[in-house]
Amino acid sequence: MIKLIVDKIKSLFFFLKPRKVVAQYKLFFKEDWFECSVDAIAPYVYKILLVVSDVAWGDDPHHHKIKRDDISDLLEKIKLKYPGKVIVFQGSWNQQISHVQAGLDYIKQNIPEATHCLYVDGDEIYSPSLIKALKKLIIHPKYFQKAIRISYNTYFKTIYYKIDPIKYPTSLVMFPITDWITYLDARNVNASVVDIPHLCFEHPAYVRQTDEQMRLKIEAHRETEPIMGDWYHEVWLRWTPEIRNFHPTHPEFWERVVPVNPEQLPRCMVETFEKWKNKHHEN
Repeated sequence: MIKLIVDKIKSLFFFLKPRKVVAQYKLFFKEDWFECSVDAIAPYVYKILLVVSDVAWGDDPHHHKIKRDDISDLLEKIKLKYPGKVIVFQGSWNQQISHVQAGLDYIKQNIPEATHCLYVDGDEIYSPSLIKALKKLIIHPKYFQKAIRISYNTYFKTIYYKIDPIKYPTSLVMFPITDWITYLDARNVNASVVDIPHLCFEHPAYVRQTDEQMRLKIEAHRETEPIMGDWYHEVWLRWTPEIRNFHPTHPEFWERVVPVNPEQLPRCMVETFEKWKNKHHEN
């Protein structure tokens, strides 16, 4: 009984705290979409924590040989662009869960006023309306202590093709920061979960400037995701819009692609992609 009363009091105090959202990124590669992703959320969050590892994920020795471009210039650019808002936390984490847990521990220890974490990858892009909807949810008595999972649009080869229909699971995007919250795996925490599938972020994870960048992404994720066979050569390099069921781990998740109207996309997403096209055309 005493514990129940104490828990209710703690819950009340947490509910009354002013909401301060910290966006947490985990980084290794110089992510093509990273600046666009940060630009989309920066006006709406309290702090942005960039958790940067200097090693790739996985225990296999060959993963330790995966090289990346120097990302120090990109980190400095983001810090200068949003002074006082961006925090860079660097270390060596060869597992996704230790990478993200290190970020959460950092927030608890160094940003104690934070109430919620926005879990966002460098290739995930939010619209202003989505961010505002999530911020409304975390002040609602029904949702303020929930881990919120939503849907996402996946784009393939180009931002003008997206996967349809959405068959893959919802993804964690927001959760409360309390003493007892911890990660269960790379994208799940031990809070009660609410799925809100009508909310959706944009995920151009399979849109890259070059094939080599996609190959490196596949290699870096091979130990943490059960990628089927030689997916890079057999699917990525040979793909046409007519191909069906081609997800790298669960083929049926990606049944087909459908065309996308650019007017339905976040502006920075279109501007970034068109800039790439123009650069490659000039070269």
